[in-house]
Amino acid sequence: MHIKQMLTKARSDAAITPVEARDAMLGCFVTIHGETLKRGAALLGKPLNDDQAEHHATVIMKGLLGPQWDRPTKAALAEARIRMDQKMNFSQAPQDLQDLHEQVCNLIVSKTA
Repeated sequence: MHIKQMLTKARSDAAITPVEARDAMLGCFVTIHGETLKRGAALLGKPLNDDQAEHHATVIMKGLLGPQWDRPTKAALAEARIRMDQKMNFSQAPQDLQDLHEQVCNLIVSKTA
């Protein structure tokens, strides 16, 4: 999974491009929200595998970033994180998971050139 590789790179000391930051943030969402997507789909009778969950998260993020998908900015990524968290009802997750997710996404945004 490319996006999970970008998440690993974003958490390292290596510099990242805006597109790598976008993919790293997507990796964070797939890691955090992937199980939620899979559970929701299963309830609807349409089970998802990991690749399908990644695809669905990508579609959601593309919709949030819109024309900035190919050239995301720090501001667009920060806003997309907030909106995606709202869309996924992340406020219901355990606080420690919310805190870790916010910390990683803020790190990604801060490293974006």
